[in-house]
Amino acid sequence: MLTEARDPSKAILDMFETTPNSGFKGENVRFIQEAIQARMRHDMREFLEKAGLGVTGRSKDPALMRDVMRELHDQPTESANAKEFADAIRKLKAFLRQNFNAHGGDIGEIADHGVRHSHDARKIEDAGFESWKDAIYDSLDWSRITDLSTGKPFAVAKGARPYRAEAEAFLQRVYDNITSNGWESREPSMSYGGKALYNKNAEPRLLHFNNGDGWMDYNELFGTTDPFTALVGGMDALARDIALMKVFGPNPNAGMEFAIQTLQKRVSTSGNPKLKLKVDESATRARVLMNHATGAINQAESEFWGRAMSTVRHVNVSTKLGSAVVSAVSDLATLTAGSVAMGRNPSNMLGNAVSMVFANGTRKSAARMGFTAETLLSMMSSSARLTNDEVANDWASRLSGFTIRASGLSRWTDGMRLAVQMENAGHLADNVGRGFDDLDVMIRKQLERHGITARDWQHLSDPAALFDEGKGDFLTPFWWLEHQTTLPRGEAEGLALRLQASIQDQVELFVPSKRMRATAAFINDSRPGTLGGEFLRSTIGFKNYALSLTLGQIHLFNALPTPQTKAAYLVTMAASTLIMGALAVQLKEMVKGRDPQPMDTPKFWFAAQMQGGGLGIFGDFAFAEKNRFGGGLAQTAAGPVVGLIGDAARIPASNFNLAVEGKDTKFGRDVANFLRYNTPVASSLWPSRVAFDRLVFDQIQMMLDPEAEAQMRRAEQSQVKNRGNASWWARGTPAPSRAPDLSNAIGGQ
Repeated sequence: MLTEARDPSKAILDMFETTPNSGFKGENVRFIQEAIQARMRHDMREFLEKAGLGVTGRSKDPALMRDVMRELHDQPTESANAKEFADAIRKLKAFLRQNFNAHGGDIGEIADHGVRHSHDARKIEDAGFESWKDAIYDSLDWSRITDLSTGKPFAVAKGARPYRAEAEAFLQRVYDNITSNGWESREPSMSYGGKALYNKNAEPRLLHFNNGDGWMDYNELFGTTDPFTALVGGMDALARDIALMKVFGPNPNAGMEFAIQTLQKRVSTSGNPKLKLKVDESATRARVLMNHATGAINQAESEFWGRAMSTVRHVNVSTKLGSAVVSAVSDLATLTAGSVAMGRNPSNMLGNAVSMVFANGTRKSAARMGFTAETLLSMMSSSARLTNDEVANDWASRLSGFTIRASGLSRWTDGMRLAVQMENAGHLADNVGRGFDDLDVMIRKQLERHGITARDWQHLSDPAALFDEGKGDFLTPFWWLEHQTTLPRGEAEGLALRLQASIQDQVELFVPSKRMRATAAFINDSRPGTLGGEFLRSTIGFKNYALSLTLGQIHLFNALPTPQTKAAYLVTMAASTLIMGALAVQLKEMVKGRDPQPMDTPKFWFAAQMQGGGLGIFGDFAFAEKNRFGGGLAQTAAGPVVGLIGDAARIPASNFNLAVEGKDTKFGRDVANFLRYNTPVASSLWPSRVAFDRLVFDQIQMMLDPEAEAQMRRAEQSQVKNRGNASWWARGTPAPSRAPDLSNAIGGQ
């Protein structure tokens, strides 16, 4: 396929993450990984709904979660649900293991039992070997632990004990490997990227516990996360590795280098020096992308600073983005424009999207089709819009996750993305019966760029394998997989994943989250814990959505087949983003305790267009020199972490200067405003932010700042003068004086 790619310089990048105007036809890492994760959600959906993460970031049913962990470690419980869920999880783990092995790996069946630990090397090293050994020794099932010197189990039966000296020597090696990050048992080499995936995952899982209680006790002492996240995280990592191996082979780094050299050989005789240069540039970018795809880019050079700065960014999510769901109404604009581009009915898409957010029945229909909410598995689909971090302290991750869930953003994002999948499945079903070459050009391109051929389409077009519950037919990958009869199971599973990958591709276009290629282009190969790496990660913070939206829509526009379709798309996109941006601006004003703005000024419509395009914070500068959080344009461009540091540093610096000049200091006002904009949850969560602002932060300012009331009056007057809207809940007052004046939107005061 590389030799047939239309543009050799794009082909290697499309193997990581495809784009709508791609000429490459084949699987790619990003959307295959997401397809496997969709399969995981489908197979575990009942477990995820009952025991998955709740609003607080903890399991919704901790007792059930503990019983599931016991059952997974062959410790019987009296819970029928736990046994049923454990059986489903084992079946899914077997599917992942078999897929991994089918692409060159070698994971033994024992890996499907129990859950891998994520060891906290710092906790283990702080405890020391003797304490760690004593805490773990009696909890281990030595009959399932292999003595690496003999290749046989340490004990012949469960409950039996090995020779103490040999067992302790084995534990010493395990301890040394954990605390040295694996260097105890490996030597430096010249190979790029470390071990091949087939070797890395073939290593035996060294520690096995007698039962689930032993696993959970150890995890409490020396684990890095909770049982649910450990369970899902292990399978999620395997999904990533499978995707890499499907695309690049058992050793993805070597496979990537082979692909690069194949393309370089192809262009070496082209007589086109510019094309050669473009291929070489793409090769450099591909090596960076591999680090992003494998997660190696998140390995901090300084764990302390990497964790500290990541924690700050997660706290910033909680302090700044509790009202982000209000801005997310602009998703309706990309849904509308995307529907037009793909030749679909926008009203159907919008109707499904609204139903997905507000009607549980519609979500249940989607689940029966095989489409399950992404945030049941993790927060990534929502938080990917907001932060790029992997190494934050657990409490900070939970804090940002709570804010996202409590604000409704996770439900909104899930609803929009589920609606795209359902609409896409319905549109595919509408084309069943048509030949592959007769499909709408955009549908055919969508399928082709994920390696789906005319022969594949014949199998997918089986009417008997369509989902139908009386509301029309849907071609859904996992329903089709269970009801098709024309392909062997293994081949059908591969086709189902490719079809789901093509649908995930559409989801990213219609409801952008985070494009791997955009992030990689911005932060390159900089690492957490370095000055450059932390600055770039902080700068891109909160801008993922805007980057993904812009790049996705550019690619989609370029892929449209005719000038007429391009023109229709541009008109629809411009109009819908303007309208949805205007709605978002007005909703945000009311959330902040103010009336809607008059919509009869150019400033308002400029801000609306910026908001609809995902750059709403920059739209603030249409009205003032500072953004909604008090920072200037330079701070906004540099990112929220720089803004936070600047705000904190400004308090002593500016007040020192005022004191030196003999002027009254503003220390009380500055402290109050710093708290106003930087208190987790309270500063931003839309249902309660105006109440906290008036009842807490205004009162603090009035206690600390003798000029508070006069300053609040001036701010109100400035608001009316610059934006034309007054407050329905006046600053400094304990209760609102009236309801928002909606009529203010049609004319200034």
